Formats: sequence, structure tokens, C-alpha cells
Amino acid sequence: MPKRSILPSVEELHRLFRYDGETGKLYWKISPAIHVKVGDEAGRITSNGYLKVTIKKKNYAVHRIIYKMFHKVEPPDYLDHINEVKTDNRIENLREIDNGHNNRRSKKGSGVSTLIYYGGNKRYRAEPNFNGKHHYLGYFDTFEEARKKVIDWELETGVRRD
Repeated sequence: MPKRSILPSVEELHRLFRYDGETGKLYWKISPAIHVKVGDEAGRITSNGYLKVTIKKKNYAVHRIIYKMFHKVEPPDYLDHINEVKTDNRIENLREIDNGHNNRRSKKGSGVSTLIYYGGNKRYRAEPNFNGKHHYLGYFDTFEEARKKVIDWELETGVRRD
């Protein structure tokens, strides 16, 4: 089971962030650092494709913060992005899963962990990770186009394991 830090209280999260349910994005209500302004989108994309924020020198996954803000309880150990886009943190896209399901989805090899949505340019980046190497396939206007490109690449290279 993953060791997760307990998130700040629901009240503290609401003091720090505004959640936009339509886009699934968090915005700062305060300025936590010189380079961050009130109203800026909260979170940075990490090497594993998830959005993280730092609160009092601790890093937290944005999707876990959103879950706690919405449900008012500590998130379960495993949360899944239903549409397989790690940066799509709309509450309706987050669901609790068990460890077995989580492992199957992460090892599936269908490119689901390799599609990242970039809000700035409103495009999806396809970048499968195989044998510890990233394989950049480009940016696409829709999730479906990016996912198809990854699946085609996997079939071409023989890494598809479905």
C-alpha cells in the first residue's frame, strides 16, 4: 500500500484553492510564492504525468486534493482517472479503485499513462514510456487521436500487451 501524506484540512484546502468543476483545475486563492499570483493555475506536471502542488514544503497530487475538497474526507489509497488522462481532474473523472485494478491499468501498455493534457495549448501529448525510455509521438487535438497514435506505435513496435 502506498505511503501517502495526510492532506491539509478541507477548510485549509478551500482557503488555498478554488476548484473549477468544469475544467477540473485548481487555482490559487493566495500567493504561496513570489512567482505565483492569486488566480494562477495550481500544479506542475511531474515526470510521471500527474499534477502536483507544494503546500508548506510538502508535495501533494492535485487529484487527491480535489477529491478531498469535494468529498470532505481523506482520499482512498488508489484513485483512478477514468478517461486515462492523468491531468483531467474533473471530479466525475476520478474514482476509487483497488490495488489489483490499479496495477492492471498501470501495466496495461496501452498508452493510457502516456497521454498528458496541456491546458495552455489545449492539446494532448502522446509519449509512451517503454523500458524506462520516453518515446515522443507528438501533440494531438483530441484524446482519441493521441491514444490511437500510441496504440498504433505499440502495435508497430510489438509492445502492446492487450
